Amino acid sequence: MNQVLNILSDLRVLAAIAVVVLILLIWMVITRVRTKSYQKDLKGYQDRYDELKNFPLQFKMNKANTIGRIDEETTRKVKEAQEVFDKYEENVAAAAEHLSDADDAISVGKLKKADGLLDQLDEELTAAKTGATTLNDMLDLILAKETTQRQLVTSYKNRFRALKSEAQEHSAELSYCWQYLEEKISSTEQMFSTFEEWMFSSDFEKANQELVNIKNSLDEIQTNVEQMPSLLTDARGVIPNMAENLHKDYARERNRGVYLKHIEIENNLSTLTVALKDDLKNLKSGHVDGVRAHLDDYKQRIQQLDDAVNKEGKAFDELNTLAQDTETQFAQVEKTFQYVTDHYDHTNVRFGLEGMDHDLIKRKEEFQRLQAERPRIMESVKNHMIPSTTVLVALKELNDGIHEISDSLGKMRTKIEAASGDEERARKQLVKLQIIMNQIQVKIRKYKLPNISRQYDSDMKKAESYIDHLKQMMAQVPLNIQTVNSALQEALDFIYKLYNDVNNVVGTVVMVENTIVFGNRYRSTYADIDSELTRAELAFRNGEYTQALTMAIATIEKIHPGNYEHMIKENAKGA
Repeated sequence: MNQVLNILSDLRVLAAIAVVVLILLIWMVITRVRTKSYQKDLKGYQDRYDELKNFPLQFKMNKANTIGRIDEETTRKVKEAQEVFDKYEENVAAAAEHLSDADDAISVGKLKKADGLLDQLDEELTAAKTGATTLNDMLDLILAKETTQRQLVTSYKNRFRALKSEAQEHSAELSYCWQYLEEKISSTEQMFSTFEEWMFSSDFEKANQELVNIKNSLDEIQTNVEQMPSLLTDARGVIPNMAENLHKDYARERNRGVYLKHIEIENNLSTLTVALKDDLKNLKSGHVDGVRAHLDDYKQRIQQLDDAVNKEGKAFDELNTLAQDTETQFAQVEKTFQYVTDHYDHTNVRFGLEGMDHDLIKRKEEFQRLQAERPRIMESVKNHMIPSTTVLVALKELNDGIHEISDSLGKMRTKIEAASGDEERARKQLVKLQIIMNQIQVKIRKYKLPNISRQYDSDMKKAESYIDHLKQMMAQVPLNIQTVNSALQEALDFIYKLYNDVNNVVGTVVMVENTIVFGNRYRSTYADIDSELTRAELAFRNGEYTQALTMAIATIEKIHPGNYEHMIKENAKGA
């Protein structure tokens, strides 16, 4: 005991013990730090291992092995993938074993061993990761067809659900063919089940064929859902109603006596009815191909038939009106022909109308031709044994022809009447001018106005020359009515002016006489009145009637201011 105490009391020994203890502590710290580092690395490798295990490579590999028998190329690719998969599995298995060994080594402190195991783990996991990525790409390529088919069938299922929902929403409109649609929907659902069976057995060729069948079925359902309502509306509603209206129009016009046999309404409707029934059968069984074209053709044909019936009815009504107008025109033309013929012979040379000969002969020939056609056409109008539209064409030609003749003859008659009327008016105006000249002469003689006679002698002679010239022009053949009218107007202007001038002078003379007579009663009483009136009488005898009137009125004004107005009124009454 004392020996031990002696040793411990030796400072060197104590220092050595302290060094040993310190070394142990350092070793323990280093070991703990390394252990934690290895544990951290181990956890990272464990995560990488778990990530690899989560790859669905086994599932894909099983599928690939299942479809590996489809063809040699696929078999070769699957074999290559299997080799990669086996290598991958080896790396994963080795990694799993080394993970366990490393964990045990770390736990018991065999850090050197653990370090070697972790290095192996890194290599194995890296190789496994590379193999997993390569294998996944290889398997995706092998399984691409299945993936595509899966995606396609998913889109088909979505489309099927939408079409089924739409069909149910329009079930009332589709009731006529609902049984077919239900069967089609049910058979399509069965196709989806068949597809899954082929996919389960990895027979992708048959699965692909089933997809084709599904698509065709969906297209057919969609076509029916989209087109069937409008087709049924036309086939069961629009077309029958159009046919009924056609039959009503046909019956109405036939009862009125309109000729409609050539349209063959009954036969056409019968043919359309049979064809429509066939289309309805097709629609009931879901066959819509070509039906739209048929229905549109039916509607067009029915509309054309109805238009033809109504056209005949309209032509029938127009015939009666046009026939009456035509008969009226024929009667009018006969009268006009008679008038022109009767008056032309004695007016053609007189008024220079010889140029009408050719037109008159031509119109007469045309009228005779129309007269020959008239009985046949009018008989067709009455017996209703020919389509009204056909008769109407002929009647319009007849009507146009007779109207043309009527217009031409009307112009001839107008020329004759105008020429005759102008001559008659000219003769009446000439007579009127002669009467006016006679009145002028009577006034001059009545009021004993020699001065007026001398003053207006040249004008009277000129007026008489106008009348003589007009008489000569009126006697000419042919009569140039324009020249006559021009000369007549000139004569009218001159003679009327002469008449007005004479009237004015006569009126003045009468007023002078009345004024002097009125003033004579004051001659004996007023000397200046007598003197002024004498001067007025002298001016009157000299033909200075205006001056005489002025002097006489001024004289009377001295006695009775304003009384000359009364004398003017008396003069007007006397005139």
